[in-house]
Amino acid sequence: MPLPLREDSEGVASTVATMFTLLVILLFIQLTVVEVVPAQEYNAEWATSRAAIDAFERLRLATQLAAVDGSQFSIPVPIGTDAVSPFSTAKQGSLRFDPANGTSIAVSFQYVPKLFQAEVTHIDQDVILAIDSSGSMVWNDPSNLRISSAQEYMRNLIPPDRVASIDFDDNAAFTRANIGGPAHLLNYPPNGEMMYVSPQADLTTIDSSGSTNFGVAIKIANDEFVAHGDPTHAKNLILLTDGQNTACVPSPPCSSNSGGASDALAISESKRAATLGITIYTIGLGADIDEPLMKTIAANTGGTYYHAVTANDIRWVYYEISRRYLSAFVCGLKSTSDSSFGALQLTLGATRYPAQTLRMEAGAINVRQGTSTTLWRPMPLSYRETGDGLGLSATFPTLVGAPQIATGTGFETVEGRVIGRDLLTQSIQKAPLGQTSTDITSGRLDFEYWAAQGAAKPAGVTAIRPSLVNAANYAQWAQDNWTVRDFVDAKFNADRSTAQLSIATATIDAQVTAGNVQNWLGFQTKDNVRLNGCRLNQWLYWYQGVTFRVTSANAAAYAVWFNETFRNVGAGVTTAVASGVAVITIRAVDTLVVDRRLIEVSFGS
Repeated sequence: MPLPLREDSEGVASTVATMFTLLVILLFIQLTVVEVVPAQEYNAEWATSRAAIDAFERLRLATQLAAVDGSQFSIPVPIGTDAVSPFSTAKQGSLRFDPANGTSIAVSFQYVPKLFQAEVTHIDQDVILAIDSSGSMVWNDPSNLRISSAQEYMRNLIPPDRVASIDFDDNAAFTRANIGGPAHLLNYPPNGEMMYVSPQADLTTIDSSGSTNFGVAIKIANDEFVAHGDPTHAKNLILLTDGQNTACVPSPPCSSNSGGASDALAISESKRAATLGITIYTIGLGADIDEPLMKTIAANTGGTYYHAVTANDIRWVYYEISRRYLSAFVCGLKSTSDSSFGALQLTLGATRYPAQTLRMEAGAINVRQGTSTTLWRPMPLSYRETGDGLGLSATFPTLVGAPQIATGTGFETVEGRVIGRDLLTQSIQKAPLGQTSTDITSGRLDFEYWAAQGAAKPAGVTAIRPSLVNAANYAQWAQDNWTVRDFVDAKFNADRSTAQLSIATATIDAQVTAGNVQNWLGFQTKDNVRLNGCRLNQWLYWYQGVTFRVTSANAAAYAVWFNETFRNVGAGVTTAVASGVAVITIRAVDTLVVDRRLIEVSFGS
């Protein structure tokens, strides 16, 4: 039978029903949250990550395209993920700019500037030697060392140099005219010929009698430079005396034994020489010299005064002067480097999607997720093959400004402004190894020719020849190796050729010292050796290529990228990684363009 209804005065049934209904609703919500919210969080965090990577990609592109001073860019970067429901929490991140972090990328290389415009630095010159022939030379230079030293100086000259000499005592005259013959002036053809036999012979006409009048000697030298000087040559007067002016000017008449008038003439003519572009070097022999006057004459023209204590010292003074104009070739090695600094780092917080850190340094993007790190985008570097080598172009954005940090969710705007740009474009020419081999052989044959003419003894030739022959052979073998793309052996033989040229230089010096090779020929041969050594070094610098030094927590990834990109290109690449530093060398680079951008970074709102 049906149960009778009764009043529930305490509302128990209603409460139980309500609680049951709430329990059902809570169970439904829990099931919904368990199934839906985690997926929503994962998707939201994944979307933030993708947006962040996209923002860093655009930042990287902006630093490459912003090339004009004052140009600006503005890129929004997500720094966190908002909550997807009342049952989830926001995932905050942080964006940090650090201009002085420990990360850097530097590029460096070595080369010889303007190699193919380089020549042995021999300055062509017109030289006049004014040599004192006063009577005091009988005891100050009894062996006529001033004559033999001047002859040795002449032997060190190299055509198209020209040389003439003046004999001065009471008066002054060019040699041969001093003994009643025709004056052998600068334009006398034998005065510019190799070995300078004729002007050396002219020096033997200088005697030792009379007084001293070097003021007139300077005057007729100046007149000769005006009359016959080559405008393309340096003009040098070397004045040697053992005393003071004792001749009067004019003469006759002469009322005094003082040389005051001649001193005035000497000073005025030195000033005239300066206006004519003539350099005067003065040599004072012995103790009875007016050194202040000699120094003044030289200084007025930018020259130098030398004191020869005895006649034995004259030779070395002439030698020192000659070295200003002879055998001065310098290879001119230059080292160049450039660097990039400043990093922008984003750390994304996450619950469902694996947390990530994005870092832009020197235009490269690194991504760290969990325990793994990858070089998402490498530094802006491109290349083209140029036959034997490569042409490289690198953009180095350097980020500057005040350190900044932003935390939270949503977006932070990164603003950049170009405040400077340095653009380096450098061609790194190589010297062909085969041509260098030919040049070494040519220098050796030239040396042997002059040796046969009497400029070197057989002992000198025997000592010097082997190293020059070896150097030429090794250079040619290196060329042969390179032709068949045997890079390792090419460098090995180029190094061997360089070593042989070093041996040749030392041997030449030893043979000159031993008297087996004349000085001028030793200097000339060493010039050829140095020039070809420079060419070999330039080839080695070219082969050595361009070195990138990367200091980064992800240094190993840079090394992997460079190796994968360049190992089969040109002469290849070498990489090494230690203690967070990767050193990468790309071989055989013909041209390098480094575009360094200084970009001021700030955060907007």
